[in-house]
Amino acid sequence: MIYIVSKLKWMVIFIPATARWSVHGVKGRIDCINYIKNPDKTKDGTLVTGINCSSEFAAYEMQINSQKFRIEEDNDSRTCYHAYQSFDPKEKNLTPEEVHQMGIELAKRLYPDFQVVVCTHVDHLHLHNHFCISAVNLKGRKLEDRLSNPIEGLYGLRDVSDQIALEHGLHIIKDAPKIGHYHKNKYLYDIANKSWRQQIIEMIDTLKDRCYSFDELLEQLALEGYLIKHGKNIRIKPYGKERYVTMKILGDDYSEEALKLFFREKRKNQKVINFGEYKLNVNDSDILNIYDQLARLSKHSVLYTMQDLDLNSDYYKYYNSRYLEVKRYHQLVDTINFLNNHEIYNYDSLENQIDQIKNEIEEREEEYHSLLSKHETLQLRVPLCNLYIKYLDDYNGYLEQQDIYPVDAELPNEVKAFLDVKAELNVDTPEEVEDIISEANKMKIDMNKKYAYLSYLKNKASELEKIKGISLENEKGYIKSISISKKMIDEKRSSSDEYCVRIPYSEYFFYVPKKSVAWISYDTRGIIYLVDDKEYILYDQYDKEVERVNGEEVEKISQEEKKKVNEYYKGK
Repeated sequence: MIYIVSKLKWMVIFIPATARWSVHGVKGRIDCINYIKNPDKTKDGTLVTGINCSSEFAAYEMQINSQKFRIEEDNDSRTCYHAYQSFDPKEKNLTPEEVHQMGIELAKRLYPDFQVVVCTHVDHLHLHNHFCISAVNLKGRKLEDRLSNPIEGLYGLRDVSDQIALEHGLHIIKDAPKIGHYHKNKYLYDIANKSWRQQIIEMIDTLKDRCYSFDELLEQLALEGYLIKHGKNIRIKPYGKERYVTMKILGDDYSEEALKLFFREKRKNQKVINFGEYKLNVNDSDILNIYDQLARLSKHSVLYTMQDLDLNSDYYKYYNSRYLEVKRYHQLVDTINFLNNHEIYNYDSLENQIDQIKNEIEEREEEYHSLLSKHETLQLRVPLCNLYIKYLDDYNGYLEQQDIYPVDAELPNEVKAFLDVKAELNVDTPEEVEDIISEANKMKIDMNKKYAYLSYLKNKASELEKIKGISLENEKGYIKSISISKKMIDEKRSSSDEYCVRIPYSEYFFYVPKKSVAWISYDTRGIIYLVDDKEYILYDQYDKEVERVNGEEVEKISQEEKKKVNEYYKGK
């Protein structure tokens, strides 16, 4: 395998390396050929060879060949390709002539019917070949440059170059990365991101100690600043990394299946379960009493089922259910403590608390998003700061020994990387770099806290809305209910006191008091509680009255329309 690198010549640091990029326009082709034929680079032109064309008039002959097949060439058309093949200066006994011969072999194997100019440059410590390949072959067919083409695609260039290098007894890179697109300074991020995989693994190892499920692990990763993408495979990335990575590429122990098995065994081996204690501030609160009863039942169900376990048996479903029930118990206790601390003992105080939390959520979200752009920019700079520190000693060592380098010698790769990082960061001293890292770390901690607190508020809002639903059922006498999503609310027709809601599965709208809606999933999914014999007016999309029905009939309309939709899709 061979590394594929950018066309920027100072980035060529691999053994041996290849690259290819397209050239447009007639003038572009002429400039390309003139550049690679430069006599100062090719030992006065002795290392220049034309294949299927003369090296002296190659540009003209390529143009004549295109005209022969009525292929028009303008400034935007692809007229040729500039390819590159470089070798490690540490290769012993490698001569310019042998490098040139390998370049000719490469061109003949890959492009036998194309006009190619092969030039070997000797102006750097690493010997390297340049190729100008006509975009049209001698039969009028254009070069197939798609990656999937095994011969004329970029992989063909890499593989054949590898093969030739082995035939000549040269070393090759066995773990070369896949070919990709590169842009200015991207290689700096590529070098910096080599440690991302290890960083993710270390974070997962840390979180495994305090989590009891795969979902909980993902939640904690999100709180640590990692972005999670769900799909066929879970993909994650930390701030500063350009692309998501699937968990399975981290190693066998970090695939979804392996981690789920790990937590399954961890739950199975959990011998002692801690139940948080709580107390009720008042004994005559219907809301507190409801949650007290639910918490007691939850705790008892776990303790009593644990007595019947056979230690030699594997109860996969039970251990999972037990974990969820313990988690539910702690959520109930948190809710009771929250109600106690905020003195929420009746419906009215509950409504006031919900309004306060929603207002705080809006304020916190605005604050969070106002800082997000600065935070992401800082996190992108951290990997470059790490590179600066990594190569600082190499740069200082180079300065101390600068006088032993030839005047025209190419800078060591570590020095180049350091100078590019320094320019990218726009810093002058290591102290400035340390300040960037310090500020980024502080802001990351702050942003994670803000994100975690926002999640806490939204979860509490959802919990309070669920409590509200229970209160509506028990205190207010509402019995009938229908589920809605936020999308069913017509915001333009709603007011400060009422929602205009489209009845699920129908084209009818009706108005309900906001106090009769419980948003059980924060601001996304809710339940409308209806009074059986209360009159509700139904409207069409133009706000024209259609008919009047009671609460029980509203529920029936939704159910009947849902049945029609299900039957329709069942028929499909």
